[in-house]
Amino acid sequence: FTYPADVMITSHWAVSMKRKLDEGKFGKQLTFLMVSFDYFSTLLNWLAHAKLHAEPLMENLLVVCLDEKSHIMLSNKGIISTVVKIEDVIKEDVNVKFTRMVAVRLTLLSLLNYWGYDVLQMDTDALFMNNIQPILDQFKDSDIVTSIVKFQSQCVPKVAYDAWGFCLCVGVLLMKSNPNTEKMWQIMGRSHRSWSDQIMFNTVLTTLKFTWTPLNDNNIISTQHLKGVSTNSNITVIALSEDIVCRDSCDTAKLSSYYVCHTHSYHNGTSKHTTLSQQNLWIITDKWAEMQSTVQPTAEWLKEITV
Repeated sequence: FTYPADVMITSHWAVSMKRKLDEGKFGKQLTFLMVSFDYFSTLLNWLAHAKLHAEPLMENLLVVCLDEKSHIMLSNKGIISTVVKIEDVIKEDVNVKFTRMVAVRLTLLSLLNYWGYDVLQMDTDALFMNNIQPILDQFKDSDIVTSIVKFQSQCVPKVAYDAWGFCLCVGVLLMKSNPNTEKMWQIMGRSHRSWSDQIMFNTVLTTLKFTWTPLNDNNIISTQHLKGVSTNSNITVIALSEDIVCRDSCDTAKLSSYYVCHTHSYHNGTSKHTTLSQQNLWIITDKWAEMQSTVQPTAEWLKEITV
């Protein structure tokens, strides 16, 4: 992807997104998701969890839709969204669709930072169990807040695990808007193409030579958070403990103890719906399909489709 340039900022989709942000009177920090209609029910499951467990984070929620159908449905439900089509952002002929989606997401994140927003980027299968904002607020001096993955089999790229003994997950990622993250985006913009934003993110951070130390502040809920400081830049990263944000280490017997549960949505070819149901994380009924064309207040609509 390319770090924001004049040609991008003045493109029709960027102008439309900026207008939507201005009209919505968003605060300094956004909660950001990107979705296509193929994964719309997964987004609804995410929204239901957020409404139940982290409602304050929905006050500045922006959903970027990759198609008009998703945008219309969300608009009918009072969810602020905008349309950004992959082909409008990525002009190159890239065969792998997922690679193009990653490039679009990184482009949008960098653009939102460029406009001055701190962005909490969430995957739609990274589900709130509690309001994580008080945890994030404890790290106001950091540039980036993300989470730890310690299972070697799930750590990509291998270079990060070899360097640190863990890797960082970008399914829950807070990117602050400041000169340090601007440096990060510029480096990532020059980075090699990858099918995964997690690979790009971890690869770039390993080149910046981070030193990691545990945080033992009694005011912090877990003593297993790590603080990383780059030895050749001023970038500071907080990696939240798996006790806070679990990634393939979630104990289904104590889901309510986590702040975010982010498990793999696919196992042996099973669907997101099936996998999340098996983990007691799918909380919407099929009733949402009957309500596609109706206009209802957000709270009532989510209440009606939740088990």
